[in-house]
Amino acid sequence: MSKYNWQIKKRIFSDPVKQILFNRQLIDQNEHLNPEVFLEPDFDRDLCNSKLLPDYKKFDKRIILALKRKEKIGIYADYDADGIPGAAFLSKALSKIGLENEIYIPSRDEGYGLNKTGIDYLINRGCSLIITVDLGIKEHKNAEYIYKKKCDLIITDHHIPDDSLPRAIAVVNPKISGSKYKFNELSGAGVVFKLIYGLKNQFPDRLTEHFLKWNLDLIAISTISDVVPLIGENRVIAKFGLISLQKTKNLGLKKLYQVISIDPKKINEYTIGFQIGPRINAPGRLGEAIKPFKLLTTNNDEEAIELAKELNNQNGIRQEAMDQVFVEASLEIEREKLNRNKIIILASKWPRGVIGPAASRLSEKFLRPIIVFSKEGDTFHGSARSIKGFDIVEALRMSEKLLVAYGGHKGAAGVEISSENFSKFHQAMLKIASRKITKSMLEPKIEIDLIIDSTEINLKLFHQIEKLQPFGMGNPRPVLLIENVQISEQKIVGRDGKHLKFIFNRQKDIFEGIFFGFFEKGYKLDKEKKYDVVFRPEVNYFNGNEKVSLNIIDIKENGSKKEE
Repeated sequence: MSKYNWQIKKRIFSDPVKQILFNRQLIDQNEHLNPEVFLEPDFDRDLCNSKLLPDYKKFDKRIILALKRKEKIGIYADYDADGIPGAAFLSKALSKIGLENEIYIPSRDEGYGLNKTGIDYLINRGCSLIITVDLGIKEHKNAEYIYKKKCDLIITDHHIPDDSLPRAIAVVNPKISGSKYKFNELSGAGVVFKLIYGLKNQFPDRLTEHFLKWNLDLIAISTISDVVPLIGENRVIAKFGLISLQKTKNLGLKKLYQVISIDPKKINEYTIGFQIGPRINAPGRLGEAIKPFKLLTTNNDEEAIELAKELNNQNGIRQEAMDQVFVEASLEIEREKLNRNKIIILASKWPRGVIGPAASRLSEKFLRPIIVFSKEGDTFHGSARSIKGFDIVEALRMSEKLLVAYGGHKGAAGVEISSENFSKFHQAMLKIASRKITKSMLEPKIEIDLIIDSTEINLKLFHQIEKLQPFGMGNPRPVLLIENVQISEQKIVGRDGKHLKFIFNRQKDIFEGIFFGFFEKGYKLDKEKKYDVVFRPEVNYFNGNEKVSLNIIDIKENGSKKEE
């Protein structure tokens, strides 16, 4: 039966929605924080003051100077679904205010961050100012190179900075020490959006509210794809960005919807995270990241459909390559019993572009931090994914003398290391993990928002819960528990027959649910017994009708021990 420990949060409020908000620290026990601010965000009211961003005034001043000089701006962006939409938005905004711009997005073979090839490309194309998107915060050497080339640099980034900052006209990052900006969890594209948002009063006829809101589709893609917390400003961006995505005016996105059969009206955080984002990511993982940028900026109908088809095809290739890495790595972990350690580190000549998503799946499977390395010559390029409570960037910082480069977030990071230091690094990380990771951190667990009575399961409540969307990091889809229910019917569903649909009853209440992957997980149920069921609440729409549905996560015989 179930292998999970259930961690049930203590119920403080009789109102289930208030309890969920309390669990996410969005209201306190006395309701001093207004839940309506979260449930009904306001675009103007809830965005922070852009002018409080570090070096905002320097950015503003340099943009005005560029306009007076009629300069050409170079945009140097990361090759993922954060950097590319951010670059597309910045390009559109600069063009809108009359600044010609040139784009450079490195291939994955060139590696993450600035490089001399890209810098020289932009300078040789006549750019006298380079603005980075989603990178640059640790680029001390390349910043010096740009300075010596007599080109100005503005860094916009959201990754964790060093104690010292690179040489630049402006370094804009809400995570910089001493920043007065009220929210420091923006995506890379989110930082760019807020810089342009700050310029709207200077260019009221060009950077209109209409322009800013309709281009939130790009910023929402980055915000949801980059897995930043969907609270604060990110919630505003994601909430209004989803509206923009559903009614997008972006030709490339429209064609992408057609190619992958997306119904615009049904676009949500899942659509972005698992359908749109991966296709923006795919070319950068396989080679040429400029193509998704072109898709997001083209006004040519024929080009848009061809690019959309190509991105879709490349995503299929990426998925196959990632699946292969996942299978090979899983077999190696099991064969070598690498999961006996508190962190798993493994390397092979895997394609560098797919080790990140493979590491995510491996971390979920083995419930451990994972670093998957791609070995190329004398260099190991790694992608790390962590678990709750273990800051992977801090762990890498403790070994930084052995590293060529590293950077990222608490939960995900990139790292580069020479072959001569790989063994030392491996041993150092095992020791750090052994010291920092507790046994309980590695146990499979499910965090449950509250126990709910069967009388509370209705469309009204489920619709109220839907108001908490978009769900994501910092605001996960609520997990509820109903106790002592009996199975009246069950039916195998799905093409592969791996899922099980239930009809439950408790006293006079009847409701249905589905347990995806039921048979793969080895569960066995007895209709004569009563069960406790953990689920995510959903509203199903079919033939114009609505009904509640339980998306089942786990199930235990009633009375089984639960971890409170």
